[in-house]
Amino acid sequence: MDQTYLSQLSRFYVEKGKHCMTPEVINKARRVLVDFLSEVAVGFQTGTFQSQCASYLHHIGGAREATILCHGNQVPAMHAALALGVLGHSIELDDGHRWGTCHPAVAIIPAVLAMSERDNASFTKLLEAIIIGYDVMLRAARAINPSHLKRGFHSTGTCGALGAAAACAYLKNFDAQRFAYSVSLGGLQSAGLQEMLHDHPGIKPLQPGKAALGGVLAADLVDRGAKGPRTLFEGEHGWLKAMCNNEFSEEALLGALGKRWEIMYTYTKLYPTCRHCHAAVDLAREGKKRLGLSVEDVKSIHVKTYALGIAEVGKIFVPHTFEEAMFSLPFSVAIALERGNVTLQDYDAKTLADPVLRETALKVRIEEDEEMNRIYPEERGAWINITLHDGRQFEKGIPVAKGEPENPVTDEDLVEKLAGMVGPYYPQEFFNGLWELCVKKPQDEVSYGEIVNHFGRFHS
Repeated sequence: MDQTYLSQLSRFYVEKGKHCMTPEVINKARRVLVDFLSEVAVGFQTGTFQSQCASYLHHIGGAREATILCHGNQVPAMHAALALGVLGHSIELDDGHRWGTCHPAVAIIPAVLAMSERDNASFTKLLEAIIIGYDVMLRAARAINPSHLKRGFHSTGTCGALGAAAACAYLKNFDAQRFAYSVSLGGLQSAGLQEMLHDHPGIKPLQPGKAALGGVLAADLVDRGAKGPRTLFEGEHGWLKAMCNNEFSEEALLGALGKRWEIMYTYTKLYPTCRHCHAAVDLAREGKKRLGLSVEDVKSIHVKTYALGIAEVGKIFVPHTFEEAMFSLPFSVAIALERGNVTLQDYDAKTLADPVLRETALKVRIEEDEEMNRIYPEERGAWINITLHDGRQFEKGIPVAKGEPENPVTDEDLVEKLAGMVGPYYPQEFFNGLWELCVKKPQDEVSYGEIVNHFGRFHS
């Protein structure tokens, strides 16, 4: 049992993990935290399902252990994790990982925050738990994709439960064996299907929320003596067989531990759409600027991209709801061509009903590109041709969208994104205070309680 995949991972994180974390890795954790918390704040203002979820959790009650930010009420820690995961994923602006095809923040950070508040963990310990949770989740996701995705699974839910359990085990200072048991119990709860993208995609946040809940539950049960199979990954009826029929990469799961921290390979989203839209939106924005066009000038729009992207965002041309619009590449491109950007405010009811935008979206022709299929996920880009009625054209391809590790956002980019996102709903001091606590203030002078109190001051 000492040499199972899970046992090897657990020994590393317990015995060596934090000692391998460089300042660069810690700084990235602080930035993914402020990104997530900003999305929680805006998700509270705009999300429909999050209010239904929070209302239900308030109704059933229970021990007052951790706060549902924005709502302000305290509930059992695992329920707070569920609610925070749902809140953070409500606007499709949370971070992601293209090799694992998933969103780590919304599965890992809610579990970490809920348990940190309940157990009074230090801010430094909280950041370290985020890093370890990301690493377990994203190594598992990298190892099994794209086979896992092609089978219809939603990696954020399935792999998120592993990472959330690892993060919670770290917060509890478990030894290697109990760390392994926690991740095992997380893996036994793995769940999430892509089918929600095709009918009522607004339910998608349930899956990361449930992963976060599962992580807290796993570690709490192990703390009370529960045990799980240490052969979780490679066992005869194990996780790898169930999730990808053993089509996985051992190197992706176990390679370069402590050197390849997966948090450093995450991307930052600049638009409130599924990531598969972003390269095309980047190109549409550039095309508008280069040609100085208005949408009435556009004769045709031709987009080439990879098959998995088309399956998720290439089916809806004329969305009728905010949730559908987040998964519509044609409509997002149309907005970018008309307005030069794509923001949350561009998905209001008036915009969705705009006949000119609808007509422009219907001009988009999407084509599967075999070379992009071959390269995916090492590259996850797009190619676009915009032809105007006067004959002028813009044509260009890019390998990855803005925000990827190869084309990262700066702190200035991140502040512009978050302040612009939060600004319509909160006074400037809300974001300024959040940035100060999460990013600028020395980490040994910060507590999560301060962040909870900061949220409380702006949510009566």
